[in-house]
Amino acid sequence: ECAMEEKEVSFSVQMTVKELYRFIMYHAYHKFSGIFGILLAVFAAIALATSYEQLTEQTRAVLILVMIWFIVLDPVILYSRARGQVKRNKAYKQPLNYKADANGITISQEEQQQMVEWEKFFKVVETKQQFLVYTTPVSAFIFPKSQMGEEDSRNFHELVLVSTKDTRVQLKGMLKK
Repeated sequence: ECAMEEKEVSFSVQMTVKELYRFIMYHAYHKFSGIFGILLAVFAAIALATSYEQLTEQTRAVLILVMIWFIVLDPVILYSRARGQVKRNKAYKQPLNYKADANGITISQEEQQQMVEWEKFFKVVETKQQFLVYTTPVSAFIFPKSQMGEEDSRNFHELVLVSTKDTRVQLKGMLKK
């Protein structure tokens, strides 16, 4: 644990549509409305499969629309949102540099630099592909593991566990205690 206090993990992240889309999809489908939408689509599919002949044309059409909306349209809309954000957001034009240590995470780009202490974070989620470091319930720093590399990903995981131990920061996903 003492060795971790000294540890520092530095990496750069060039935001891509793919990485932002992953975050948006994760965020959308890990809250009630996303889960509800998927359940609705599954229910519609089951109703169509088991009762197709008994359903009116109007009911079939509504069930098919519900399925298309939640399984096809919603993800397409979210992808389009990610693409638009990457295009419009000036901060995404160049890589953001991050340095994480026992005190917090320092974010820098060109001459600008900001340090956020661990206590200030809302939650940290580790998925198979990303670390999501939330500053509010809906805003997060996205750290793609593919851009961090295996060693920095492992070290960041350990650093998060040690540095958030006595804070109110929620740990989710692969970071759960």
